[in-house]
Amino acid sequence: MTWLYKTWLRILALLLGATLTVIALVSLAAAPVWPVLGVTMAAVALVWKGAIAPRITHASCLQCGESVKGLPHGQYGVICGNCGAINEQLADESTTV
Repeated sequence: MTWLYKTWLRILALLLGATLTVIALVSLAAAPVWPVLGVTMAAVALVWKGAIAPRITHASCLQCGESVKGLPHGQYGVICGNCGAINEQLADESTTV
């Protein structure tokens, strides 16, 4: 299972858990839905920004998650020093070979 696939599964689990928590809180407390939903979405956004987003936005291996920043680019991309996977070049990097 690749690192990116694991990351997407974590995102799915986070959203599913947050949704089930909202449903449980609303049904148990008979509270209005919108304030509880707003607080839950704010918590999901904080977890996304603090834990998941930095790993996706930085240059990292799509197989193992190791940082590939600063490694030389080949014709097909960057070869990870940890697992040997070939990662495509990011479009916003202006490094030429």
